[in-house]
Amino acid sequence: MKRKVIKQGHNTLTITLPSKWVRQFNLKPGDEISLLERENGLFLTTERRDDLLRTQIDITSLDIPTIWKYVMAAYREGYDEITIKFDPKAKLENPYKYFAQHKLDRKYGKESLKKTPIEFIQDVINRFVGYEIINYGADFVLVKEMGEPTSKEFDNALRRVFLLLEQMAEEICEALQNKNPQILNHIHDVDINVDKFHDYCIRILNKTSNKEPKKISLLFSILYFLELMGDEFKVIAHHLIFDFSKVDYQHIKEVTDSIKKQFDLFYEVFYKFDPIKITAMSDLDKERYFSVSNVYKKTKTNEEKEIFHHLRIIARYLNALTELRIEMNF
Repeated sequence: MKRKVIKQGHNTLTITLPSKWVRQFNLKPGDEISLLERENGLFLTTERRDDLLRTQIDITSLDIPTIWKYVMAAYREGYDEITIKFDPKAKLENPYKYFAQHKLDRKYGKESLKKTPIEFIQDVINRFVGYEIINYGADFVLVKEMGEPTSKEFDNALRRVFLLLEQMAEEICEALQNKNPQILNHIHDVDINVDKFHDYCIRILNKTSNKEPKKISLLFSILYFLELMGDEFKVIAHHLIFDFSKVDYQHIKEVTDSIKKQFDLFYEVFYKFDPIKITAMSDLDKERYFSVSNVYKKTKTNEEKEIFHHLRIIARYLNALTELRIEMNF
């Protein structure tokens, strides 16, 4: 759309705001909006929106993994209220038994008691930052966001994602060092928190949109790869605890330590861009790439090769994250 520049007073130029945008965010005279200067123009944003975004989800015919997908989608998209409809006669299993797909989640898998729909939905809603059940009836639950997310909360939640991933990597290194994978039994709970704060970051980006469009798209991609990295760490922990009792920890430990160093460098570079550290990350990747074939030849079991596979996936994610961070710097 186009707008004419209007002269007001001696040195002031103004333009009118699109009426649809004004109505969408319920702007009134005297309200403040943010102006972001870009190379080729200005970007106007506002975090004000008094009208609530509402939606309804009927879980009656949905299986548990699909219920998770629907609720996560509504949450990430920024809906303020969700009415969840259900069959009052239904009995449902613990949602985490299905949300987490590994033996590592045994504390959920052993639970045999069926839940009422309201109990089930409460367990699901507890997974999402800011959501609470505020009302319910015979066949519905009303979920509402309690408190408006802000840009500052995005920064806190994103840093929390980094710290949780750092914890996962550090504990896997410790388990390999001490040849004691049982210390990883709780890593599923850590991964759930990674997912929780990842979704909260996505929600805030969708609701506030107070960053430059290019930066927003890069942040979405970075969050996506960070969440996938957490899944890979959890799979490695699962294998070490339950599947691979005869793994040569030394070979895996060397690669894992290298991955941990590269991730720590990325964490630092994300918050303070440093070309020297970018080069150090590349050196680690090259050293690992050219030596892994020799280490790989020393592996004696398919179990070792399987863990190597997941470590190399994490390495690819780190390279993709580095590319995205460099792009953010331009």
